[in-house]
Amino acid sequence: MKRLGLLLNELVRYAEDARILDPYDREYAVNTLLYLYGLDVFVQEDVETPVDFFRTMDGLLAHALERHLIEADVEPLRDNFEAKLMDAFLPRPAELNRQFTQYLNWQENATLATAWFYGLSKATNYIKIARIAKNINYVYEGKYGKLDITINLSKPEKDPKLIALSKQKAAEGYPKCALCMENVGYYGTLEKAPRANHRVISITLNGETDGWGFQYSPYAYFNEHCIVLKKEHVPMKVDRTTFLELVDFVDQFPHYLIGSNAGLPIVGGSILTHYHFQGGNYVFPIEAARTIATFKGKGVKAELLDWPLSVVKITGKNPDKVIDAVDRLFEAWKKYDNPELEILAESGGEPHNTVTPILRKTDASYGDYVFYVVLRNNRATALRPYGLFHPRDEYFHIKKENIGLIEVMGLAVLPGRLKAELDQIRTCLLDDLDPATVPELEKHLPWIKTLQLPDRDPAHADAYLQAEVGKVFELVLEDCGVFKATMQDAFKAFVQGVFPR
Repeated sequence: MKRLGLLLNELVRYAEDARILDPYDREYAVNTLLYLYGLDVFVQEDVETPVDFFRTMDGLLAHALERHLIEADVEPLRDNFEAKLMDAFLPRPAELNRQFTQYLNWQENATLATAWFYGLSKATNYIKIARIAKNINYVYEGKYGKLDITINLSKPEKDPKLIALSKQKAAEGYPKCALCMENVGYYGTLEKAPRANHRVISITLNGETDGWGFQYSPYAYFNEHCIVLKKEHVPMKVDRTTFLELVDFVDQFPHYLIGSNAGLPIVGGSILTHYHFQGGNYVFPIEAARTIATFKGKGVKAELLDWPLSVVKITGKNPDKVIDAVDRLFEAWKKYDNPELEILAESGGEPHNTVTPILRKTDASYGDYVFYVVLRNNRATALRPYGLFHPRDEYFHIKKENIGLIEVMGLAVLPGRLKAELDQIRTCLLDDLDPATVPELEKHLPWIKTLQLPDRDPAHADAYLQAEVGKVFELVLEDCGVFKATMQDAFKAFVQGVFPR
């Protein structure tokens, strides 16, 4: 293991080369690092360049463990200390906001501003680029077009040491949730992620001055995966104000797509306690979906898409007319009942119908506003307790979690356990082994019985299993559609009632 002094010199040199350390801040950063390690002397040394950040950081964390600065050798505690080390090089939030605004105002270039902030977030390892690179990504060619599939290996399951330590720690009520502004600079715990190197840009939406924060996701599921959050900790919702806020965002950041999860359980994504949007610089499969019917409204065009979920695409150049059309569709859907199709707007006083709205602007100045309005219903029954329009139990072996905004757009984020399980399934199929003898495959057994490899080529087996996983994800999305493929006439009739010819 390299000497601590040399490793600290390497980290400082890395920060200088990555341009995350202002020369005026060098001594301050060095002294911050010394304090974290309980040192009082720094000797400048020559280091080999370029510096391998991850190798240097591994060495620094090993020294921190040796000095008992990290309680245990588990990933969350290592991440907490790493984030604090990188915080030594970052400007205070106010200064970072000023720098972002300077980039934004320079030729009014939002792309330049976000590229700078995204680059900074990667350079400080706030965005876990090395872990994200482990993810398995491929495209499934399905009956609706392409679907993007990701097996997410960037968030490993908790190990036994972590579970044991967690039992000794009382959960804290601060920050209130993972999205709250209180996370900025928060050191982190076993249960709460490290945020010492976390920064949030303050933005204004719909006239709410500095009422919103703009940040990136540490475990980005797609390019420049960003989160736009209400600074006040209030629950998720969808209403006309939501549509206004989404339009204001794409007016300011026209190179980004933005969307909101629904505000109801089952169909509302994973965090319902904090009002937020998700977006990024990425083209999703839903944007290539075919049109099966078109309706004209006042200054807008409404299209029914050939997609596993029930989607109405609303396009127009005038933002007020587009917002009016989206809101009209939303209000009609909230009241829509069709018992024959098991669609109930409410039961027992609880609303069931809502939407997942997604917005893209096709050009910064003269383009169209393109809303993808996904109709959702969260009703549960005795036979379908997880939700009538939620994936069926038989697909839980692939995907059990709520189907939120990202999956709706055609990007599957599947659990990392699938990699090892698919490897085991491949071995069983190629070597004629009984999968019932492998405990981890018990949940997959009914599915495995349906599989039949095309030949004995291991490479072909991998491609075959990937396609079969994609097929299940496609069925998962179909389960979430309120108007099934056999119900297109009812779907068209509903939309035509909103946009009469």
